[in-house]
Amino acid sequence: MATGRGDDGDRSGPETLEPTADHARSGPLWDAGHGALLALALSVIPFSPVAGGAAAAFRGETGYPGGIGLGLLAGVFASLPLALVLVPALRVVAWLGVGISPSSPAYGLFLGLVAALFLAYTVGLSAVGGAVGVWARRHTDWNLDPGRWL
Repeated sequence: MATGRGDDGDRSGPETLEPTADHARSGPLWDAGHGALLALALSVIPFSPVAGGAAAAFRGETGYPGGIGLGLLAGVFASLPLALVLVPALRVVAWLGVGISPSSPAYGLFLGLVAALFLAYTVGLSAVGGAVGVWARRHTDWNLDPGRWL
């Protein structure tokens, strides 16, 4: 630790605290990011946003409202890269002629419905996972920290 007085080792002066690696990577954004990474890594498994939200809330060490908020944030973070896959997939489906044609007047309604279901699945299930993560931290011996998995 640096004392600000040189290399004489005198600790009587004011100390400047240097952030450690754990301290620099803590906080709600990092916790939600870890949960989003876990949800993305498990995205081939159904209901993976629940695991991501649970991991974020377990890491966050907050109450139920804070855990649900961390789960929501993890879901928003996870939905961004997943949307980058969803949009081209909708283009391919339209090109193949399955579903509603892009020239149809109902195509805008169809896209709105797909977007609402996508957000309900990704963000909504992450919020449920946030509540599960708080419950697991309070009532079990489980270690849901995604740092040991990722």
